[in-house]
Amino acid sequence: MKSFRLLLVAALAALVVAAEENVNPIAWDEVNKVAEARLGERAAAFSFQATNTSKEAVTIFQVRPSCGCTIVDLPTTPWVLAPGASGTLRATVDFTGKEGDLVKTLFVNSSAGAQMLTMHIKIPRMDEKMREQNQKLALADRQAVFHGDCATCHAAPAKGMMSYDLFQSVCLVCHASDQRASMVPDLLVAREHRDEAFWRKWISEGKAGTLMPAFAQKNGGPLSDAQIDSLVEFAMQSLPTEPRKN
Repeated sequence: MKSFRLLLVAALAALVVAAEENVNPIAWDEVNKVAEARLGERAAAFSFQATNTSKEAVTIFQVRPSCGCTIVDLPTTPWVLAPGASGTLRATVDFTGKEGDLVKTLFVNSSAGAQMLTMHIKIPRMDEKMREQNQKLALADRQAVFHGDCATCHAAPAKGMMSYDLFQSVCLVCHASDQRASMVPDLLVAREHRDEAFWRKWISEGKAGTLMPAFAQKNGGPLSDAQIDSLVEFAMQSLPTEPRKN
């Protein structure tokens, strides 16, 4: 019995030593971070500080986000941390059209092994009365979304954007919202034939009697001809052009 206990203690000690040896030497200030977004914001910025706690240099080869809505900024690529050195990894999550709690991850691949960082974003939900009031204003004047507080979501994000980035910034805020108004169509579903002329007319002129505003600058919107061209090209390449056959 005594010899068995000695063997058990020795085995446990060996496991502890092995676990200590396998601890990743890259220490992060935090591996889970939370951001509280404000109403009207479209993205959240995170920073993670890494420190090499070992006596040898460690190389971070890649930081892969869980989806394309996250942009990662590393000091260098590859990112080499000397013994005792520290550095900061930055990531920006675009949560356009999202509400409630959103969780994204970063997978860190280094010479010391794999690690995972988590970003938790708390996105406020628009008050239902405010939403109804905004919809009434839009029905009365659909161009109102480009003025006052509404411009924060519908006009300002368009500046300097083209193609997919522009689509993410100004289209999905309405067409991909969890609380999308019933009259706002799902762009991933074609109800009729959609060609270049269809997209150009809808984007440039919108439609009277609906919530769809005219986005062309000549019609009081924020988009230039070049931006509209890029949206039309993106729509033709990425969105369905014909209704589904039953």
